[in-house]
Amino acid sequence: MTATIAPLGKTEVTVRRALEAQAAYMPDVRADAGPVSEDWITAEAFFSSDLAIGAFLAFEQSLHQDMDLKTAAALMMTDYGYIMAGACIPLFVGFGLIPNLAPARVALSFYTTEDANEVTHRARRAHVRFIEESFYPGKLDDVEDAERFRLEIESHFQPVIEAIHRRTQLSKAALWRLVADAIAGRFLDAGRRFGNVDAANAAAMTILKVPGSPLANRQLCYFDLTVLNKDQQEFSYTFRQRGGCCRYYHIEPGHLCPTCVLKTPEERDEELRLAMSQHLGVA
Repeated sequence: MTATIAPLGKTEVTVRRALEAQAAYMPDVRADAGPVSEDWITAEAFFSSDLAIGAFLAFEQSLHQDMDLKTAAALMMTDYGYIMAGACIPLFVGFGLIPNLAPARVALSFYTTEDANEVTHRARRAHVRFIEESFYPGKLDDVEDAERFRLEIESHFQPVIEAIHRRTQLSKAALWRLVADAIAGRFLDAGRRFGNVDAANAAAMTILKVPGSPLANRQLCYFDLTVLNKDQQEFSYTFRQRGGCCRYYHIEPGHLCPTCVLKTPEERDEELRLAMSQHLGVA
């Protein structure tokens, strides 16, 4: 099956609304449509440049002393997956739009920001521009549309992964797992944002569990946990189980992520239930 992108014509208003909604939802990764201009570079050009890839890896290594190259590659893939997932998945989850993700038709404007959560740290981010204002109009719950979106995702990330693997020797399978984690995580969060979590999660699994696809792995899934709140009422929350590893535990003083694939389900669930109870003020 070959993915094709059809111009929307009369539904251009939907595209504008979708891009505005995406930008409001993901201000650190705003998506728009238009020509390449100054300060923008296509994904194809970026990942064809050893200098650009090297600078990205050097940025990751600058964040932690003695970071090895494979860990830098994993964190680079995690950051890039966050960028691309944030740009395209809200358009599909919220508005049923599938953008052309061919690397030559997607432009990036990179910048460095400081993420002030519990600890302030620098992060590499980018805004995304779809060079051709053409999107395929689809439906979140349509299997053929999910297949079309999967092919767009794979067509974008395949040369990206080849380039990072060639430079760092981190395995392609490991890199694809990180992409799938980013896709699954953004489907879940975008589903919450647009009020259609069940449909979003179902679409994600349709895309990410196709036999033979490089995105498919056994470990990646969604799961629910339940605890009691202060009123002894059940409180449930949906999590994404990672299929990949960002290798953060290799960094001093690194640790495993809450849903790291390297944790046992029992260890994972115990820690997450405790965090849920603490969030509800009952632990």
